[in-house]
Amino acid sequence: MFWEIPYLILRRLRSRLEERDDAVPYEHYHRHRESNRREALRRRRRRIFPVRVNLSEINEHEILTRYHLSSDAIMSLYELIKDDLISTTKRSNAVPGIVKLLCALHYFASGSLQSTVAEAGGITQSTFSRALSEVISAILKLTDKFINYPDDDTSLQSIKDGFFRIAGFPNVVGIVGCSHVALSPPAEIEQIYRNKMHYHSINVQVVCASDMKILDVVARFPGSTRNSYILRQSGIRERFENGEFNGGWLLGEASYGVKSWLLTPVRSPTTKPEVKYNIAHRSTHCVVERTFGVLKSRFRCLDHSGGAFLYSPEKVCKIIVVCCILHNIAIMKNNHIDVAPDLRPAGESDEQADSNTTEGKMQREQLITDVFSGNFIFPSAFITLISVFLFFFVDRLIYLPLSPSPTRVEGTEHILY
Repeated sequence: MFWEIPYLILRRLRSRLEERDDAVPYEHYHRHRESNRREALRRRRRRIFPVRVNLSEINEHEILTRYHLSSDAIMSLYELIKDDLISTTKRSNAVPGIVKLLCALHYFASGSLQSTVAEAGGITQSTFSRALSEVISAILKLTDKFINYPDDDTSLQSIKDGFFRIAGFPNVVGIVGCSHVALSPPAEIEQIYRNKMHYHSINVQVVCASDMKILDVVARFPGSTRNSYILRQSGIRERFENGEFNGGWLLGEASYGVKSWLLTPVRSPTTKPEVKYNIAHRSTHCVVERTFGVLKSRFRCLDHSGGAFLYSPEKVCKIIVVCCILHNIAIMKNNHIDVAPDLRPAGESDEQADSNTTEGKMQREQLITDVFSGNFIFPSAFITLISVFLFFFVDRLIYLPLSPSPTRVEGTEHILY
């Protein structure tokens, strides 16, 4: 019955179908043309890269101010780690390894925000975040090279001589002490990172030499951990107990407890030799306090006055070790820096003292009897003052006039010689 439909109705239906078929290709054509136009615009748009930092264009004074390391120290370090900083990308504008290192050093030295350091280095914040991890991993490979105890008798004797020149304390091969580095802790375990100064931190143990070189570092314990516990859990304790340092002593604060290999000050001294011992101990132990002061002044990211770390505790511990390595490199290159006056003051020592051993007490009493019962051993600073005074006094005597003293004649205002 299809042929019974009027011809006019069929023609109208056919015209509508043709209009619909013609409309679809035109719409697709319009969309394709618009996409081609946008693609052409994207291809013509050139990326504008900021000017990246160049060490050769910075004078030495600005280098020391910005990075707290000399150009010689920076380039020596870069030669050791450059293979780990080479970019794997095949793009023509890959970030050079030296730029990654300079940005990381700027961050360590200033403690500024990542965005601020990245802008100064000519890279984006996300690029700097990746570069920082690369630099940290590369420098950590140098830990055994720059943080270690010497294994020869000559070097150990040199350490002993350095400490002896401070206050006459004999046979000392290291000073042990702890300091806190602030961080933002994980919320679920924040209480174990709260220290006795009521902020969250990592408790860092360091053993240093007389020239403030770091010989051993332990950076893995939360801020609530006692100093004496960190020492008991560290590998340096086992090495001293095994006699690896030819009977040399560590010096530590009273909270550690006196051991046969660790000497602490005498609590409530009653005799003059004990007072002399405590004075010499205090003068020598100040080295580790100054070491922490110089370390935090050189790398302000470690000091709480520059803000707390916002990384995970594991990454914060890695940054601490990296800063200790860089500190030793600076000591080797004679890059000196003064202790900053705005550092957070060190906290008080642990109230609970570790137990003293009988061997340690006997060792300390024998040392007091043999060394500090005789004439007082002056600290080196006092000897220096005496030497300066004698120098000027003798110099004054040499240049005094040899003519007789002047006399005054009565009735006149003239002086006769």
